[in-house]
Amino acid sequence: MRIDRKKYKLKHLAIIIGVILTFLLAVALVFAAYGGHIDPERGTIFALATLAFPFVFIFSLMVALLWITLGYWRVSLLLFLAMGLSWPTVRVISPFNITRYSPSARQDSTMFKVLTFNVMNFNVMKVGDDNTGNKQGQATVNYILNQDADVVLLQEASLNADFNDLKLMKPFMREIKKKYPYRDHGYHDQIIWSKHPYTKVEDPAVKDGFAAPDDPVNSYHFYARAFDVLVPGHTVRIFNLHLNSIGLSQDDRKTFENMTDLKGINSKAELQKVRYSLIGKLGVAFRKHAQQARIIREVIDQSDENVIVCGDFNDTPQSFAYRTVRGNDMHDAWMECGFGPTYTFHGSRLFFKIDQVLYRGDMIATSCYRDRAGSSDHYPLVTTFVWKN
Repeated sequence: MRIDRKKYKLKHLAIIIGVILTFLLAVALVFAAYGGHIDPERGTIFALATLAFPFVFIFSLMVALLWITLGYWRVSLLLFLAMGLSWPTVRVISPFNITRYSPSARQDSTMFKVLTFNVMNFNVMKVGDDNTGNKQGQATVNYILNQDADVVLLQEASLNADFNDLKLMKPFMREIKKKYPYRDHGYHDQIIWSKHPYTKVEDPAVKDGFAAPDDPVNSYHFYARAFDVLVPGHTVRIFNLHLNSIGLSQDDRKTFENMTDLKGINSKAELQKVRYSLIGKLGVAFRKHAQQARIIREVIDQSDENVIVCGDFNDTPQSFAYRTVRGNDMHDAWMECGFGPTYTFHGSRLFFKIDQVLYRGDMIATSCYRDRAGSSDHYPLVTTFVWKN
């Protein structure tokens, strides 16, 4: 009898501890879901929590199902409630669009396609005796031309030289010039190829803060350009963005790969590296992104109604920077047209969707897809829009 009573007490204690831990997990899930609403200047933990959200959500679902299996379904309600409160964030990172409204009438005459792609300098840094870098870069260019988009926006397209001078471009220049008569080699690495005429946005009120100062040594840069593109019958202001890179070194990336290999952190030195190098650099980048996002948002607020913002945010759809740029008036093309979670960055096992397409105005996004194409550490996003009128 004493043994049974002791087992009962231990079981009762285990359940109490389990309920407490489940409650804390539910709180952590909501915290991660809405951490992006908090300015990173108030603490890096809020931004880091947003990166953990998908994993916390999946773990919470597993724990909820475990409670149901054990017969304590009421405890699982804590987690299902937290999931419900987190659902707006789930929809941003993992939409479930089975069908999508697409006005068939006049679609051919009113649609236009926009491609955004961080091309990693067309792999020119990898050119060796075997010319591998040129071949990889040519694969990227070939993909872009085959997409036949109306407007092509490239980031990290030519960090050290005008892309027209790159050797790998020579076989394609005739086709590029024919297909895209309106081109700009960009401000450092920001390039636009367009089938339609455009004017560069050169507003003195925002120009000084709108693009980072000239600094060829600084490869972890912030550049943003805007172009007023005359798509037949309409003018749309298209932003091409590249927010600050995180700036992880090869050593940092190797540390992360070791962690994902489940090798763990085996020494105090490795723990300090994670704390001061990985997390420290993330914190700096998050704060810079917040500052840069506010600058971009100011320009958006000064713009007319038709606006498309796309490019390499170096931040996720849960982030403060993303929410700041999107505001309350812009749509997310992937959220409206995509299905399920996706990622656009795939280098060093860092699988995150850090390339975004946002828009507002007299248009509807009818298609948005990510291709596994090209030779960059990013994947391209291709979005088709249709004018409402």
